[in-house]
Amino acid sequence: MSYLVGVSAVMAVFLVVVVAFLASRAWKEYVPDGGAESSVLRSLKGSPLVWVLSFLLVVAAVATSVVVFVSGSAAQQAVVGGVLVGVGALLLVGYVGYGTFISTRARGHTNAIAAMLSAWALGALLLFAITASLLLA
Repeated sequence: MSYLVGVSAVMAVFLVVVVAFLASRAWKEYVPDGGAESSVLRSLKGSPLVWVLSFLLVVAAVATSVVVFVSGSAAQQAVVGGVLVGVGALLLVGYVGYGTFISTRARGHTNAIAAMLSAWALGALLLFAITASLLLA
C-alpha cells in the first residue's frame, strides 16, 4: 500500500509543478505570429483533401493490421502486434515532441526554448509511462 502512496505523491508533486508553471505564464499577452511565407508543404497542410486521404489511408492500414492480427498465425500476430505498438509509440512521441516544438516556435520563441520545452514534454510523457508501468505491474 505504501508503494501506491509513494507513486501518487510523486505524481501529485508533478501536477502541482505543472499547474504552478502554467499559472505563472502571461497567456493574455500572447499574439499569434502569422507567417507570410508559403511552401508546398504548407499548402498541403491546409488542404482538407490531403487530411481526408491521409486519414483514410491510416484507417485502412490499421484495419488491415487488425485483420492480420486477429486471423493470422502466432508469428504474424507477434510481428503485427509489435509493429502496431511501435508505430503507435512513434506517433505519440512525434506528436508530443514535434507538436510542442512547432507550437513553441509559432509563439515567437527561439529554437533553444522550443527544444527545451519539447524535451520537457517528452520527459513528462516518459514519467507518465513509468508511473503507469509501476501502477499496473
